[in-house]
Amino acid sequence: MRKSFSVVVSLFLVVTAILSATLSQQFMMPAFARTLATSPVLGNVASYSVLAGSIVSNTGPTTVSGDLGVSPSIGVPPHVTGFPPGEVLAPSVIHDADAPAGLAQAANTAAFGALDQTCDVTYAGVQNLTLVSPLGPGVYCATSFSLSGNLTLIGSGVWVFKSESTVITSPSSSVTGGDPCNVWWRVGSSATLDTGTTFVGNILALTSITLNTGANLNGRALAQTGAVTMADNDISLVCAVNPGPTSTPTGTPAPTADDPVEEPSLSMTVYLPAIR
Repeated sequence: MRKSFSVVVSLFLVVTAILSATLSQQFMMPAFARTLATSPVLGNVASYSVLAGSIVSNTGPTTVSGDLGVSPSIGVPPHVTGFPPGEVLAPSVIHDADAPAGLAQAANTAAFGALDQTCDVTYAGVQNLTLVSPLGPGVYCATSFSLSGNLTLIGSGVWVFKSESTVITSPSSSVTGGDPCNVWWRVGSSATLDTGTTFVGNILALTSITLNTGANLNGRALAQTGAVTMADNDISLVCAVNPGPTSTPTGTPAPTADDPVEEPSLSMTVYLPAIR
């Protein structure tokens, strides 16, 4: 009897271990298994690569692929300086405190509000995103974000990074992967891309945005109340088309709204012999 009981107990422990591993796989998901973040509707600001609330200043041969604007502006015009030597590539144009820039700023404000989405992951204090790379689609929140090296975005979907305060990168840091058209940085105050940074996504800052020498942005720099400052930068927006296998997550993808929710189940009957 003791031998039979020992076999049954051993079987029970094995099944328990299997069940524990199964539950861990379902509930302890990797970073790309998040609820769905959504991109805001940009409306009148969609054509803009750079938009400031007060002034736009530039030094060096910066290139801007989309429209560049200022609204409501501060002080006397011109509110855009440094173009040339900077260049806004045709057919895009400069809007200095005109009606189109005003409509764009209103749309920018609305988009900023739409990005205030429920956090999937909340980091305490200042989070260095290099330390948690790679990251899949989702809404990531922190008091501030820093970037000391590389952040790799994996998978397919929408990324929203919500900073209560700042986003600051280190020199020569980078964000790679993902779809630049679906990467969003909601910044509660100001963003700074340091020298040589290669950055991806749309930066919507409540105050100001600074791109130091040689920092390049595949996205937009949209500031509500303050300045956008540039120095020998390339600001363009190239959306991902049919991302290759290298950008596909190897774990469980994020669920969609139409996916049924399945609960883990296990059916097991264990008969314990009577102990005499």
